[in-house]
Amino acid sequence: MKRPQFWGEFRRADSMKLKDLAALVHRLAPPDLASDWDNSGLQVGDWDQPVTRVGLALDATLATVAQAQAAGCDLLLTHHPLIFRPLKSLDRHSGPGAVIWAAQAAGLAVFALHTNWDQAAGGVAGALADHLELTVDRPLVPAAREFYKLVVFVPVGHEDQVKAALFAAGAGVLGDYERTWFAAPGEGGFQVPAGGQPFIGRPGEEARARESRLEVLVPAARVEEAALAVRQAHPYEEPAFEFQAVKIFPPGQGLGLLARWDPARDLFEELGRRPEFAGFKWAGPRPGRVERLALLPGSGGSYAALARRLGAEAFLTGDASYHQALEAEALGLTLVDLGHFETEWPGLKRLAERLAALLARAGFEAACQVLDQDPAWRRAPDKGAL
Repeated sequence: MKRPQFWGEFRRADSMKLKDLAALVHRLAPPDLASDWDNSGLQVGDWDQPVTRVGLALDATLATVAQAQAAGCDLLLTHHPLIFRPLKSLDRHSGPGAVIWAAQAAGLAVFALHTNWDQAAGGVAGALADHLELTVDRPLVPAAREFYKLVVFVPVGHEDQVKAALFAAGAGVLGDYERTWFAAPGEGGFQVPAGGQPFIGRPGEEARARESRLEVLVPAARVEEAALAVRQAHPYEEPAFEFQAVKIFPPGQGLGLLARWDPARDLFEELGRRPEFAGFKWAGPRPGRVERLALLPGSGGSYAALARRLGAEAFLTGDASYHQALEAEALGLTLVDLGHFETEWPGLKRLAERLAALLARAGFEAACQVLDQDPAWRRAPDKGAL
């Protein structure tokens, strides 16, 4: 069964570079959300190469590279990384090496948003939940974002110049909100050194000043840039500032979801009516009236015990193994394997839509066109009854 493949297109007089596009997509899926074992980010290409058209696919394969080339794309944006494990060779006739050679020959960059898109609020799991018309409660495994809170003391009247420099360095972004900050008035004092050139006070004397305590959140990857921005924009010869490590749990951010299902709808009948889930397999008890379920697109069978402990009666995922099916049976949990491709596909469609909207807001003309793509697994016709 074919699945539509979404492509994003954008145009402007001055073309965007790959590094600029990466900064935009990382607003949708921050890189610090990626798991340590993952390899999200640039797979093939040059950060400075122009990008005028981007195609989206779950995987970088010879087929999707050929489709991207035929569509005139400069970038193939995938969910799964092309380079996942260390490569021992770049054999142009097999494995990832063949795809890398093909992408290079086509002048095509390849970039992946994997576990950072999995864990982004409203990302892969949120898209599947909306596709199934679920009422979402919370992430199955909430994920924290690591920031540093910058505290800097600024003389009254000079706050705006320091804030502007910090915002330009990437500070002050919290979710969809930008240029966020907090300030409180106070008073500071210091002894000016004999050879100093103070902004306030005289050499060799004590000085006092009305100051604002300015606080701004800084992504972990931007700490050095923020420190440099403070030193360049602050009027003091020796500005006083510090960074404090903080963790923030944005709403909806994490792996998988816990959700509510309308008990008036038979779960298996609803799933069976959807052609994209035709021939799904399941283990554990045949559910009756399901009210609370968990979902984790892709390959989430290892979270079955957690889903059950958190009150789920059914768990929707893909790539479930034989032993995970036995575990679900023992837990009294209905484990439903809808397929890896099938559960992640709505998230790719959402990524295309959000990227197009983000590019449009950034001043680019954006559009999406639909192509066809087959999932890796084919399903035999299911002629039996549930």
